[in-house]
Amino acid sequence: MARTRRFKVDSLHNAEAQAPVTLPEAQRRHVHVLRLKPGDEVEIFDGEGRVWCARLDQDRSRVFLIEAHQTDADRPRLILATAWPKGKRSATLVEKCAELGVDEIVPLRCARSVVNKDAEGSGHERLCRIAAEAAKQSGRTEVPVITADCTIAQLLDGLPVDTHTILVDPRADTSLIDVLGARPVADRCLMVGPEGGFTEDEYREALGLGAQPAQLGANVLRVETAAIAVCALAALM
Repeated sequence: MARTRRFKVDSLHNAEAQAPVTLPEAQRRHVHVLRLKPGDEVEIFDGEGRVWCARLDQDRSRVFLIEAHQTDADRPRLILATAWPKGKRSATLVEKCAELGVDEIVPLRCARSVVNKDAEGSGHERLCRIAAEAAKQSGRTEVPVITADCTIAQLLDGLPVDTHTILVDPRADTSLIDVLGARPVADRCLMVGPEGGFTEDEYREALGLGAQPAQLGANVLRVETAAIAVCALAALM
């Protein structure tokens, strides 16, 4: 049985059955590439947790809503706060972490950061498109938000008080698996430093503001590799 094709629309807020919804231009092109036919059933989502079963109209530029799908909106949230990698590696980080269920990606400004995210502001829209496409492909109902960059203090001061914040660092005595397993049901924020690591001052600052240290392993990983690894572990626990 063929899988149901998914398309992202701008909004499904206050949507009702039988209402028409116009597909964005990029999604209309995808409909034609897939050779879908008028009347074919598809799934549409708006990236904010709303999902509907729908049917393509005659010219395949719109759909008519059939019924809303239940979503898992009450699941714990996962935030990734990470130093930013160079160039195309940032696209890999966004794509894979979106597939793994990250809800928010926060570029973390560190003393040893190689990339200042502000300098790549023109690429923000492209990364948001990558996140949306990854959510669409992986069956997610929400698209991760990519925020402005911030310091460790700004990040930790802005998190809800009940968020389980984990600083991933080789100086920690406890493995990330053990730390995740100790509190399996909680909103989480995973902090990943640059390839040079967090400085001693940053490490102490984060712990002083409530972050719990955890180590991922002995090897030195690229930023995007570490980010993908910690998100994969969090998604399983």
